[in-house]
Amino acid sequence: MTRMLLRVATLALGLSAMPALGQQPAKAPARPGQDKAAGPDRKGAGRVIGCPSLANYRMLLHDGAAAAAALLADPKADHLGCTLLSRAEITGIVDRVTLGGQSYECAGVPGTTVCHWMVPGAAARPAVPASPAGR
Repeated sequence: MTRMLLRVATLALGLSAMPALGQQPAKAPARPGQDKAAGPDRKGAGRVIGCPSLANYRMLLHDGAAAAAALLADPKADHLGCTLLSRAEITGIVDRVTLGGQSYECAGVPGTTVCHWMVPGAAARPAVPASPAGR
């Protein structure tokens, strides 16, 4: 009886890990510290900080965007699954939430079904200037 329960428990544990094995790992930043001076979460910067976990995003930004950018620039640091995303990679906002008076947006990223959390407006693309031919 005990042997049968052990087999069932092992099978259940193995099946519960299958969805996690199918996820793609987060991409590391192409050039660490590339936009450190501009600040990764400002609208003028070309890259923004995004994390698949909102809890990890909040922990990463606890000391501010500059400290988070410095942490992401260090290849030996624990990035908590977070990465720098270019605005061109973001396909759109798929979710929004407000926790403790602070709002967050979750942006879709190609190649994964997991959205990346960031501050509101960080994913906004700069406006394209009107072409002179349209006047």
